[in-house]
Amino acid sequence: MACPALRPGVCQGGAPMVARRLLCGVGRSLLALALLALVLPVWSASAAVPAFRGEYYNNRSLVGAPALVRDDAEVNFNWGAGSPGSPVHADDFSARWTNSVNLAAGTYRFTVRADDGIRLWVDDALIIDRWVLQPATTYTADRTLSAGYHNVRMEYFEAGGDAVAQLSWARLGDSSFPQWKAEYYTNPDLAGTPALVRNDAAIDFDWGTGSPAPSIPVDNFSVRWSRSVSLASGGAYTFTVTADDGIRLRVDGRLLIDRWIDQPARTYSANTYLAAGAHDVVVEYYERGGMARAQASWARIASPADTPTVTVDDLDVGFTRGGDLAAFTGFAFGYRDHMFYLWNSTSAVYAWGRWTPNLPGPGRYEVQAFIPSRYAGTSAATYRIYHNGTRHDRTISQAPYYDEWVSLGTYDFDGAGKEYVYLSSATGEAWASRAIGFDAVRFIARSEQPAPPPTCTITPVLGFGSVWASNASVRSALGCATRAESPVWLGEQTFEHGRMFWRQDTATIYVLYDDGTWQQFADSWHTGDPETDPNIVAPAGLYQPKRGFGKVWRENPAVRSKLGWGTIEEHGLNGAVEPFERGLMLWSPQLGIHALYNSGRWQHF
Repeated sequence: MACPALRPGVCQGGAPMVARRLLCGVGRSLLALALLALVLPVWSASAAVPAFRGEYYNNRSLVGAPALVRDDAEVNFNWGAGSPGSPVHADDFSARWTNSVNLAAGTYRFTVRADDGIRLWVDDALIIDRWVLQPATTYTADRTLSAGYHNVRMEYFEAGGDAVAQLSWARLGDSSFPQWKAEYYTNPDLAGTPALVRNDAAIDFDWGTGSPAPSIPVDNFSVRWSRSVSLASGGAYTFTVTADDGIRLRVDGRLLIDRWIDQPARTYSANTYLAAGAHDVVVEYYERGGMARAQASWARIASPADTPTVTVDDLDVGFTRGGDLAAFTGFAFGYRDHMFYLWNSTSAVYAWGRWTPNLPGPGRYEVQAFIPSRYAGTSAATYRIYHNGTRHDRTISQAPYYDEWVSLGTYDFDGAGKEYVYLSSATGEAWASRAIGFDAVRFIARSEQPAPPPTCTITPVLGFGSVWASNASVRSALGCATRAESPVWLGEQTFEHGRMFWRQDTATIYVLYDDGTWQQFADSWHTGDPETDPNIVAPAGLYQPKRGFGKVWRENPAVRSKLGWGTIEEHGLNGAVEPFERGLMLWSPQLGIHALYNSGRWQHF
């Protein structure tokens, strides 16, 4: 039997890969856990970082057998024109470093410096991707991590000339700044050492034509504010900024607002869901000239947590396991740090789970399932909701979700204690090829009137589902979903007057203009084609798009005229798409949800 997939990208190194190999060989978790305790080293939180495993290849693509394998105490190399070591070439080589490190909870800034290409993963999430020819260049990415072990993987290639590969990280936060740590720079690029560092009680400044401080010029300056914010309750939050000129806002390392352009005072907002507890917020701003203004705030939006909710977790008395109980494996992941999983069957049910709520009374409840970040990789988990004498089935893919609540729909319940949600081992996929996660299910009281009977066979869920269900105009314009939401690797870039997206699965480029219209192009750029036109020089602080984006931009004058210059460089990330009868929905973790209608119009949510 082939080794079953837990979730794309989970088994890339460190403990998860060891666990997976043991599970594949043994087939049951008890023996796997016993062996795991024997093979995994134990490091204390204060112990030094263990050595990286370094694999060096005599090609740029990390293919074939490595020419050299060794332990590297750190990734901090400046080889110049030399070689990493015999028998590795001085040019046209590549390297991969992997490690599992024990970190305290917090937000970490990962910094890499490379000449030439570099990629960095943390816990199998690609956070830096600059696989290009370049002089020694530094990149950073922030990542909020839980306490415990985390997998770090860096890949690098050297084409020719000098060779540099360096990696470091540091935990953010400074108790000497009780509110905002404010770093003021005497340039608009946040470059070099700040000329002034102080505590700012709030980001609420309207300097007019003046200066923030005597040591800062009135024009051509920049500021970075950072702080840890403690939220008393989880829920949806709206972040709002106003700026003249450029501004960016990140929450827990995720870019929510990016308007890094010269502009008069304008206000932008973005919504995100945050759990209760500490979150790191970073606001960056620059002033080019004229009036100067920078403001930032946030507010909680009414959320399901504000209404009566009954949660049945996998360790609660309301949860029942049936069938082959030995098939279930418990792990310390997911809601309240525990979940069960088992391997799927194709059609015959050999094990199942059931969540029975103790509802306060009859009413209309939204049912949501918590999908844990690991051991939940099936693409066809069918939840059966038994309510008010009827049954509704909802089939979802667990694979795209990482510690997230997923809506299964809203239904009428009689509250008599005999209603429940059921999930079995049968998924229709090849036997034992996918893990099914069993975690918490919650029931949220809703006051709205029952919706008309659905006419669509596929109901959008999560963010797409929320937008589609709550906006009649969106439902009317898009129609029914023709396939379930699926994860996809995206490229994206923002421009002065719009944005571009690239889909890897279909090699399609979407061009979205600020006037609400959009166009679609096939990606005809191929490796080896020119990335840019050296005769086209972007203004300072702006960018000529590269590769597929650049080819569309250069070969279509109307596109170039309507979009303007790029305001950031293209970058890749994991997103999601869902096709509909009359359009599609696209989600970017940085830019949000976009509804693209076949009429040629688009909306942002």
